[in-house]
Amino acid sequence: MKKFAVISILLGVSLFAEKADVLDAKIKKSYGGSYIADVKIRHHDKDYKDFVSEWEILDQNRKPITVRLEFGPKTGKEIIESELIGFRIPKGTTKLIFRAKCSKDGFGGKEFIMELSKGNDNSSN
Repeated sequence: MKKFAVISILLGVSLFAEKADVLDAKIKKSYGGSYIADVKIRHHDKDYKDFVSEWEILDQNRKPITVRLEFGPKTGKEIIESELIGFRIPKGTTKLIFRAKCSKDGFGGKEFIMELSKGNDNSSN
């Protein structure tokens, strides 16, 4: 009976935990070799204790490239759209990994992986 109670509690906790999922990401070249990123994140922002607090871009080795801080909840929205202007992609980067952080539950939601084409000049020095 104790085993059943522990399993029920763990399942209940995991059902209420809500990580932030990156649904989509796009990048485009900007001026001077920099880029602009647009992301869509799914999370039910509730209040200042539970909201998307940041998202970041990592390279294929999970080394951080840049981070975008979000200041405060966007209550009433399930899909959050955010933009980051003026970051650079290091030379040799083959993929970008986008992930979001919830102020309450941290990282751990769905990541979005973008393969960079080898034929395009998508990196800067």
